[in-house]
Amino acid sequence: MNRRKWSLAAAAVLGLSVLAGCSTGKNENTSKENPNEPVTVRFLSSDDFAGFREEAIKDFEKKYPNIKVQLEHVAYDQLHDKELASFNAKGDGTYDVVDVDEIWTGEYADAAFLQPVTNRYTDEMKKGILQSGLNIVSYKNNYYGVPMFNDVLFFYYNEELLKKAGFDHPPKTWDEFAQMSKALQDKKLVDGRASSWGWSANEGLVCYYSEFLGSFGGQYFDEQGNPVFNNDKGVQALQYMMDAIGKEGIVDKGSISYNDRQILDAFKNGKTAFVSGWSFYWGEINGDDSKVKGKVKVALVPGANGSQGSTVTGSQYLAITKQSKHPDAAWKLIEFLGSKEVQKQQSVKGGALPIWKDLYSDEELNKNHGAMKDMMEQLQHTMSRPAMGNYNEFSKELQIKLQEALTGKKTAKQVLDEAAAKAKELKKQ
Repeated sequence: MNRRKWSLAAAAVLGLSVLAGCSTGKNENTSKENPNEPVTVRFLSSDDFAGFREEAIKDFEKKYPNIKVQLEHVAYDQLHDKELASFNAKGDGTYDVVDVDEIWTGEYADAAFLQPVTNRYTDEMKKGILQSGLNIVSYKNNYYGVPMFNDVLFFYYNEELLKKAGFDHPPKTWDEFAQMSKALQDKKLVDGRASSWGWSANEGLVCYYSEFLGSFGGQYFDEQGNPVFNNDKGVQALQYMMDAIGKEGIVDKGSISYNDRQILDAFKNGKTAFVSGWSFYWGEINGDDSKVKGKVKVALVPGANGSQGSTVTGSQYLAITKQSKHPDAAWKLIEFLGSKEVQKQQSVKGGALPIWKDLYSDEELNKNHGAMKDMMEQLQHTMSRPAMGNYNEFSKELQIKLQEALTGKKTAKQVLDEAAAKAKELKKQ
């Protein structure tokens, strides 16, 4: 997950009480050794959801009085290292449930750090959870957890500025995006160039390239596992990014050093007309300090080569560790937090997009979140970053190569060929 500063931590302050519908009144326990003996589930979470989860756990423990949850949370940037340390630890160093970024799935699964939960999935879950959510927990024909929210890079546009420029719709293709950007700039409706992007050399850059790759009709690997992102579609996607900064002059040159916070600030202050960002942008854009509040809408990511505009996923999920002595209790906790009732409250109180399809037609949620239906449409058109056991090493290499192209040191074809060669090397390890 690229860093998104979720407002969910504020949920605790709001005094959240999870819907009473979650409770069955049964005195259920998961201890196979002794049904009357309480068990403790140790849970490691990222800080992003800690406030909400602290409150939800209280309701979980009311429903399952013989299961106690010990929640520990750390900053996202510390989560991966802390989990790796715990997987090799014993006793007090281990956890039953961990918060997993989708890009760690291959690494954790290949090392057998997680328990597959495929057989625990009900038909309702398989049919009712959005495919974009199921994709992030899938690896080599197994599910490794339950997604806790849906997030992708969404395409936001300032409708007021587009109308002033003479357009009555958002761009449907990247060519149209370029046309509209130039018109906005020519009429001086934006402060410089029409958009800025978070293309600094970090995981966010891989996310943005993935967005362009998918919307140009490309993919990372073929069905045989061979890298194909260096083919014509992949090269065209990167070349578009390079030209947008360079000869086309429609993207802020500073994008090669910006992060997702900086580009959001420019957009919410009315300096740019377009921004691609995570779902938490919507709340920020419509905050009291935003100069574009009420002027922004969400559109599908533009497409190219006749392809439907696609975007990249960036979500996390909860998984059961291989070390867990209480996997059934751990599953009950995960299943509870992923339930429709709790997912709805997470959306109402924290603004997160739920994992269940039918919640996107919920009247209360749509009243609470003005872009819910538009975001649901984009969630039908997504791609994930590569599921690889050594993904982190591949990502670092790709970041370097993409920056070399964006800064004009090498051609798009050169850098993608080099990254593909690295991918082949890593696949053999």
